[in-house]
Amino acid sequence: MCRLLSILFLLIPSVTSAQPEREPLVEKVRSAINRGVNFLRTSEKGKGNWEHLPVSIDKPGGATALAMLALLNSGIPPDDAMMKRGLEYVRNIEMRWTYVVGLQTMVLAEAGDPRDRERIQKGVDWLIACRSMRNGKLQGWGYTDDGGQPDHSNSQYALLGLHAGRLAGANIDVDVWESIRDYYKSSQSIVIRDAGGWPYQAPQSASRLTMTVAGLCGMAIVTQELNKNRQGLRPDGTAQFCGVYVEDDAIRKAIEWLSAIDRNDRDGSTRFRFENISPYNAVYYNAYGIERAGRLTGHRFLAGRDWYREGCELLVRIQQADDSWVGSRGDSLQFTPIINTSLALLFLSKGRTPVLISKWAYGNGNGWNNKHFDAKNLVDFASMEMFKKQPLAWQAYDARRMNFRNVPERLREVGTLLQSPIVYMNGHDVPTMTVTQEELLKQYIQEGGFLLAEACCGKAGFTGGFRDLMAKMFPENPLRPLPPEHPIWRAWATVSPDFVPLEGIELGCKTVVVFSPQPLAGYWEEDLRKEGRGREAFRLAGNVIAYATGMEPPKPKGTIADVLDDKADRNTPRSFMQVGQLRHGGDWQPAPRAMRNLMLYLREKEKLDVALNTQEMTFTHPDLFKYKFLYLHGRGPFDVSKEGLDNLQAVLNTGGVLLSDACCGSPGFDLAFRDFAAKLYPKNKLEPIPVEDALYSSDINGVKIDKVKVRTGIAGAGFDAAAPALEGIKIDNRWVVIYSRYDLGCALEKHASGDCKGHDHESALKIAGAAVLYLLK
Repeated sequence: MCRLLSILFLLIPSVTSAQPEREPLVEKVRSAINRGVNFLRTSEKGKGNWEHLPVSIDKPGGATALAMLALLNSGIPPDDAMMKRGLEYVRNIEMRWTYVVGLQTMVLAEAGDPRDRERIQKGVDWLIACRSMRNGKLQGWGYTDDGGQPDHSNSQYALLGLHAGRLAGANIDVDVWESIRDYYKSSQSIVIRDAGGWPYQAPQSASRLTMTVAGLCGMAIVTQELNKNRQGLRPDGTAQFCGVYVEDDAIRKAIEWLSAIDRNDRDGSTRFRFENISPYNAVYYNAYGIERAGRLTGHRFLAGRDWYREGCELLVRIQQADDSWVGSRGDSLQFTPIINTSLALLFLSKGRTPVLISKWAYGNGNGWNNKHFDAKNLVDFASMEMFKKQPLAWQAYDARRMNFRNVPERLREVGTLLQSPIVYMNGHDVPTMTVTQEELLKQYIQEGGFLLAEACCGKAGFTGGFRDLMAKMFPENPLRPLPPEHPIWRAWATVSPDFVPLEGIELGCKTVVVFSPQPLAGYWEEDLRKEGRGREAFRLAGNVIAYATGMEPPKPKGTIADVLDDKADRNTPRSFMQVGQLRHGGDWQPAPRAMRNLMLYLREKEKLDVALNTQEMTFTHPDLFKYKFLYLHGRGPFDVSKEGLDNLQAVLNTGGVLLSDACCGSPGFDLAFRDFAAKLYPKNKLEPIPVEDALYSSDINGVKIDKVKVRTGIAGAGFDAAAPALEGIKIDNRWVVIYSRYDLGCALEKHASGDCKGHDHESALKIAGAAVLYLLK
């Protein structure tokens, strides 16, 4: 026994010797945005505009509108004093220049002031009136309202203004969108070695990266704008023209152009790049275009490259000491630091929008994407109706070409995918996947992710194939019908279980896969959130989102979760501390990976020598004394024999600690635990642990634990910040029992559902980690 205690205390120096981690990219991006905002604030000098600085492209109002757009997207609210001055200036910009009117309209739409609706419509009307037309066909936009040679650069900012205006409620006839679609299709290069790109001005044959990105964005926008009623949706949710999008061919060719090898590059790189852009090397102008292309098409990868991560790494690296971004060598456009900083901020801020849903690509073709806007419309719905208008994004996630060289690469990619709390997949046919895809998706789910699947148009091929895929991935956890009492029918809104049958797979405390064999995506695609079955389809999707996320919005794009290698702990030294989990007669292990995740956290963050594997122990086991940290969890009543109580008490009296919690706040377990505690120590009552106690102190935890996040209310409610509310039994001035009536285990496992009364993952780590550190110190 003494030897075991000495081993524990040998661990104590490592508790306080954790080395500071390198700042992750997501934090560097946050810092870069704050610095860029600071530069624009300083440059404004209380004047309400940024026109006092030299602007090489002499278009009055353009620099101010661009700076305001960047600031709004960086999170500066419209009621900020500087923003009020800037908005008043933007409202009074003369409508003369295409770039400026497009940006002016985007700013007013982003600010969202109802008083600007008339101005927004006026800007939209101006842009429509200034189109360059020939024989009834759109030729694009030039620089000014009096014509001039049209080009794709002016045209893209005109289109961005129209799109923003339409989203803000402006009226635009469908023939305008059709003319824009035809303009981009007709001006796309058909030259054999340049096919799929767009030049600066038609009919030039040499395509440019910046203009091809602009064309790709244009086609993505008009596809969205012309989507209404195109699929021939039937009352039962099936579609006559499912998967038919006339713009797809042009979009495919543009992406192929980006992915092609640049014949002018000696290194054999693709045309897609952030630097060394021919002919002007306009790094920031190009970056903002890439951001729009990636976001509007939903592609995480362009030309096989993680465009947001790559762009962030570049922009973070080249930000100046004065917090600005300046033109690089060879940038013959010579934009001012105001313009470059604004463009850099737009890339960083809009690109880091949290990803709520990742649409899973699979198979050899495009069958995974018969509905182009189902995920987008669900995310827009969630943003507006569920998350208080917080900007949220979706992405197409394509792992078909991934081939990990080693386990750490795969784990990192799982951690990257986990920034999106929901993966969504649907289709008509059997969903075929590579081994890499299957491994990635399975581990994503095991690590806390959630899979939503739907048989597009109710197709039997997908239904049978998906069921087979899940049986292969989770042979011990089959798909089962969700019962009427399942919280998913009421997590956010009440939906009748008779609406559609749902099936699910449970892991631990939570259903982690939800499948609808009947069609829903057609209603999402057509955005029928206010009509009949469409309304119920969106309400059910809202329930799925609430259940999957616990009403906690996802973290900014670029956040990477730590993911454990399941095979990393085969040869743990005997001297490492190992958790003993107590097995009782009830449901004793609803969160089987909880302690493993806690030990990983302590190993990584606190540099403790701990075993990751948890040892199952009964109360009467003769080796119970070998485990000084014990865990007791469950979701129903249980009882312990007198022999088991005596054995456990002997361990606790000689230096052990018992941590326990009620799974999702289970009343049955809570009642049973209180009876158990009274029998374990009849003379020492279970009592609240004061917030001032050493258990929560900075001496033990590095930082004082005075606030945690906990959900104690109704299903679908979010987490509230509150003081930790643990209870305990103290023997000889030492807590030997530490108990939470609110869940820790499911949160540690990352599988707490939206109706689970308990803590979020980070708070559970803090609280449970404090119990371990308390034992050691």
